Amino acid sequence: MAVNSVHDFTGRSEGSQRLQTEPRSGAKIGQGPEKPSFADLVKDFTGDVNDLQFQAGHAVDMLASGQAADVHQVMIAVEEAGIALDLMLEIRNRVLEGYQELTRMQV
Repeated sequence: MAVNSVHDFTGRSEGSQRLQTEPRSGAKIGQGPEKPSFADLVKDFTGDVNDLQFQAGHAVDMLASGQAADVHQVMIAVEEAGIALDLMLEIRNRVLEGYQELTRMQV
């Protein structure tokens, strides 16, 4: 999921906590593993949020048509999609605030 991508991007994932004692072949000393670009991270996260929205919509459709009997699973899917969308919007707001702050700086 996107949360794992965020951990990989920040370098705070479980795998990065282990110290690397020997450099990989072809890698320069002091150079860490290749990390995804910010654009790739945003694309992956947006795709994950979109998938969650579609899954929640499908779960609601299944419940409305009588094919899904478990209301709890439908509510969990809807809440998970809502939380993911709220997180994405908050990240967008923070990035825009940072950009606006940079544009207000005097050179």
